[in-house]
Amino acid sequence: MSQENIEIMRAAFEAWNGDMDALREMLAPDMIARTPEGWPEPGPYVGREAWMHQLGQMRETWDADALQPISGFLDVGDRVVVRFIWRGAGHGLELNMELTGVYTVRERKITVFEFFWENLDLVRSIYADLERGDFSRTDWADPEIEVVVADGPEPGSGTGLGGMATGWREALSAWEDFRVEVDDYHEVDHERVLALIHFSGRGKTSGIEAGQMGGKGAALFHVREGNVTKMVHSWDRDRDRADLGLEE
Repeated sequence: MSQENIEIMRAAFEAWNGDMDALREMLAPDMIARTPEGWPEPGPYVGREAWMHQLGQMRETWDADALQPISGFLDVGDRVVVRFIWRGAGHGLELNMELTGVYTVRERKITVFEFFWENLDLVRSIYADLERGDFSRTDWADPEIEVVVADGPEPGSGTGLGGMATGWREALSAWEDFRVEVDDYHEVDHERVLALIHFSGRGKTSGIEAGQMGGKGAALFHVREGNVTKMVHSWDRDRDRADLGLEE
């Protein structure tokens, strides 16, 4: 099914570049499109016709436009991720807009479009879920993601989506009312984003509050082609930068 979803998305890009009626037929009637932060008309757009109307309005700005994938199509469960450039010419300034698209495909129909400007937006979207206590979403992670816990009660590492899920479960099971919130983000370079975070919660066995362990941590995300390939977590944001992999 994953390869089939990739072929569906390749066909969708081809349809955009030549046959919008064919693209309409590839969309689920109740589909949802979420545009990136700062989009002129942010949406979300609910329903196939609402999204097609928005696309039509955007395309009227140029005499010609096209989507050009600049990464491979990566399958993650029922989602496909691709980095692309939207190019347009005519009616003034040329368009060269680079975006990451995350597309959900179910029963051969595209049900969700999500777009991100840069790696920073992707990391922000991850923490939007984590801050709500939702640790279930994994479409942002590379199937072979490497997860490293540099310090804290149980330092260690693991690979793959299964390893990441196990790590979340084990970490959460040790705490009551565990929460994580972001204090700030920093783009380290074109592939890495650093999130400065703080924790709250109480150890189930020890009764120790997270704040007593410092409570202020950091997470370094390595992002490539729209997916997180490595995460390094630290409970202490002031520890040696090398533990987070920031000195290379």
